[in-house]
Amino acid sequence: MLDRGQLTAMLGRIWVLHALELDQALRKAEIPLTADQFRLMQLLWTRDGGHQEYYARKLGRDRSALTRMIQLLERAGYLMRLADQGDQRAKKVALTESGWALQAPAEACANEILLKMWEGFMSEEREQLSDILSRLRHNLMG
Repeated sequence: MLDRGQLTAMLGRIWVLHALELDQALRKAEIPLTADQFRLMQLLWTRDGGHQEYYARKLGRDRSALTRMIQLLERAGYLMRLADQGDQRAKKVALTESGWALQAPAEACANEILLKMWEGFMSEEREQLSDILSRLRHNLMG
């Protein structure tokens, strides 16, 4: 039987494997994003125009790491940073047309990986795992 530490390590390994698979699928489809950049873009596709701080918090990244990622995506023409009219120190992030154009093909790659990951799982098993993971998240959030 696995102990708590082994289970936690397994969760981390699954996260890494998912990122590697997603990186590979994006490269194969010639979509110029990494898995980390995809996660940021995915947030932008659901909530465009938010503050950099919001995206950093949602991704669990420090602001400087997120700033570097944003700068790369900005240079590639997928997003732009805008000054916040209410706070000149704060920056908002908005997608460009090129950034929006990546949504469908990039999400198709992500869905391909999800289908592979969940292959062979019954609906009840997915629900059971969802309940367990929700409880873990709840415990960490306090």
